[in-house]
Amino acid sequence: MDEHRCIRLLTRGDDLGAFQAGNRAIVDAFQHGILRNTSLMVPAPNFQHAVNLVKQFPGLCLGLHITLTSEWDTPRWGPVSPPETVPSLVDQDGYFFRTTRELFHHGVNSDEVIREVKAQLHQARSCGLDIRYLDEHMGIGWIFHPGDAQRRPLNEAFKAIAYEEGLVWEKGIANLVYLPPIRQVLPETLRQLQAGTYLLVTHPTYIDEETQHVIGQEHTQPGGFARSRWPDYQLLCEPEIMRIIDERRIQLIRFDEVAH
Repeated sequence: MDEHRCIRLLTRGDDLGAFQAGNRAIVDAFQHGILRNTSLMVPAPNFQHAVNLVKQFPGLCLGLHITLTSEWDTPRWGPVSPPETVPSLVDQDGYFFRTTRELFHHGVNSDEVIREVKAQLHQARSCGLDIRYLDEHMGIGWIFHPGDAQRRPLNEAFKAIAYEEGLVWEKGIANLVYLPPIRQVLPETLRQLQAGTYLLVTHPTYIDEETQHVIGQEHTQPGGFARSRWPDYQLLCEPEIMRIIDERRIQLIRFDEVAH
């Protein structure tokens, strides 16, 4: 079918590796729902759990979720690189900063960023994972070094790494349109789509003992984080949404199929 006349939908589950409940929800949404891509956080504490899980599902397209922040009170994480080799990326305890603003105001060094991104990619590949695309955690790509008169954003470095490593760079996909991951809105949105390539970004997870205790950022009370992400899992496995996709012949594609 002519790609200019069809509707193509990239479905992405973010934060693979952060929580075991999220890892399980992601592969479940791939098996039983519409999820086709997932973005891996290599520095996160449940990275190895994610590796062991996704190796069982080779049809799930894997991306590197460039991670340079650690937003939760628990768990916290730091770089794959030795902290002393990337001092502009870590706080006094050796963890990543909690927000992109903190990272920016600390004065990020682009050479250290490149070193850390390549270390994350190398670790994923050394575990036998076939990384196919590159994206960013918490929208860090806008950051630039305060002393850089040209204000070159990190996205420029990320794009260069993607091309150098033979990966799809999400922001390099022409005319990509983002869809709202809102269960009440998505069905009608899908019904109205015209020909083109669309991206649905989600953060699926289960509600369980692990996720009930995640706090930090806007989720300051136990349970708030889990309740905020559970609807994304439901959305990906919603029968009505799957029916609309089938009826409208919407193509669920992987990032490595975008150019085909």
